[in-house]
Amino acid sequence: SFLAASYLRFVRATGRWETRDWDRLQTLIDAEKPVILCFWHGRLIANIFGWPKGVALHQLSTQHRDGKLAGKTYQRMGVTPIWLDKNNPMDATRKLVKVLKSGAVGAITPDGPKGPRQRLQMSAIYIARLSGAYIVPVTNSTTRAKVLRSWDRMLVPLPFGHGVFQIGTPVEVPRKASADDLESVRQSVEDTLNTMTRALDTECGQDTPEPADVSGTAS
Repeated sequence: SFLAASYLRFVRATGRWETRDWDRLQTLIDAEKPVILCFWHGRLIANIFGWPKGVALHQLSTQHRDGKLAGKTYQRMGVTPIWLDKNNPMDATRKLVKVLKSGAVGAITPDGPKGPRQRLQMSAIYIARLSGAYIVPVTNSTTRAKVLRSWDRMLVPLPFGHGVFQIGTPVEVPRKASADDLESVRQSVEDTLNTMTRALDTECGQDTPEPADVSGTAS
């Protein structure tokens, strides 16, 4: 985690990073409204570059090998991990809901930890409804990156690039929403994340991975 954090600091220091539409998020933070940032697992790495120092961020992290490395790396960069125990997943959910109800900002990769890629799981919608949090879709891309052959097609930023961090329009999940309403919100956030990611990749000269099919078998 020390080496990984050192590499990310080097990439951030040598690159040019732009944050767009931050005011959408700042308005909620100033009003002490709870917020869940939702971003695809494949865009996890560079998102830290768009997060300002001094604004607390709590991120749901798994304790399998890769998840633990990522969680500890971001902890070194100022993010507070909320560890997900596979034997007791509800415990992490309760902790995250408690954090959100305090007016803090949380972060979830809603297609993680294992996919299907770029398909938003309903759990993020349920957590937003329980906590009263706004869902804010965020994504990023950069002109210099390597795309891994992992299930999520992880985008690894390289030094000396120009990166963009995009804040989407906040979405409120009604507490008394019907099952159909919740599915409509889920599909809307999923579509927004994929559209935002595709637009930034086009701008930065990257190829956007296709979302996996519902069985998670798409290449």
